Amino acid sequence: MHVRFTLQIFAVALLVSTTAARAGILRVYPGESIQAAIDAANPGDTILVEPGEYYEDAGSIYGLRITTDNLRLIGKSKNSHSHPSDKAGQMSNRVRLIANGAQETGVYVAPAGCEYKNSACAEELQGFYLRGFSVEGYPANGIQTRWVNGFQFVRNVSVNNLNNGIYPTLSANGLVRDNISYGSLDTAMWVAGSENIRVIGNELFGSVIGFEITVSNQVQASHNKIYDNTVGIGLFHPNGAGNPPLPVMENWVIEHNHIYDNNRPNDAPDGSFQADLPPGTGVLLMGVSNHVVGKNRVANNGFVGIGILGWCSATTGTDNSCETRPPISDPAANDNQISLNTLNGNGESPPGGILDFLAADLVYFQLEVTVGAGNCFKNNKPEGLTFVSSAPNGELPSDNC
Repeated sequence: MHVRFTLQIFAVALLVSTTAARAGILRVYPGESIQAAIDAANPGDTILVEPGEYYEDAGSIYGLRITTDNLRLIGKSKNSHSHPSDKAGQMSNRVRLIANGAQETGVYVAPAGCEYKNSACAEELQGFYLRGFSVEGYPANGIQTRWVNGFQFVRNVSVNNLNNGIYPTLSANGLVRDNISYGSLDTAMWVAGSENIRVIGNELFGSVIGFEITVSNQVQASHNKIYDNTVGIGLFHPNGAGNPPLPVMENWVIEHNHIYDNNRPNDAPDGSFQADLPPGTGVLLMGVSNHVVGKNRVANNGFVGIGILGWCSATTGTDNSCETRPPISDPAANDNQISLNTLNGNGESPPGGILDFLAADLVYFQLEVTVGAGNCFKNNKPEGLTFVSSAPNGELPSDNC
């Protein structure tokens, strides 16, 4: 028995040693191509990139295209106390990947042959790590995964990537931590069609939507700072997404975030779903069920602090109404818990229009034929916060509290 156990330990140690020996380190310096290093890398390799400006192949639709399993791409930085949104700080201290020529998306991670406009992929890429990059000025997306299992985005910056800044989609088992994203006409950070994603300690501002979740399962967002957007956090029905519904789309936990001053004028492209969102909203749940919004600080959002709305109620009179675009799944908002949040100064400067009667710290508005059930508002502070409710008794729902 002792001999067998010793042999098992030896076999595991040999496997780890062989894997470590196989992994290599590649280095890239200003004036060289990061993509060339990616193409030369083997699974498990680490690529270290020195600070500077990088303009990759102008004829590609991607700044960088990753198809190799378990690749680690790390941007080195010089010591600096400047905030990453300080352009001068980025120029001198970070790895800057800058849009060039026909490029549409900055960093795109997916199996070979599975491109960002494809609807399906037969394979799955295993593992990816990105740290220390500033990705700037792409007309589509900044940093995007599709069909990736096990990824980490840590301490990156997305600057003026016009669709979405940081965009994990159709992926699983991911960590998005300590990033900064701003300047998107859709969403600074969007988790879409994904499962088991943690979003922790990010700073999201200066966009139409700061943080968004659609068509996903098991997403945790905590200790993020979200401000100066049209809508701080949007949790949206599948009709507002580009992905079909999943069998289970539950357990989005939004806790311990600071969500404030989301009063930015809406400059989303005309005709888009985002263009219909009214400015001044902290957290908006539209036609989604079985989620938790708790222990957040929500302040000075001019229209709504935290709101639960039925999808059809919210989109009435827009191009995305249920009459124009019938819902592809239940449009009611059910079994959501809004608890232990601290709200102040919300609803004091609504945008002007027919929905101004909803202006308040807390809002429940659902007029669907199948009225939502199981929602619970409890223990939100202070006691004198303002609220609006479409419930028959005029009170905020407390089902299943």
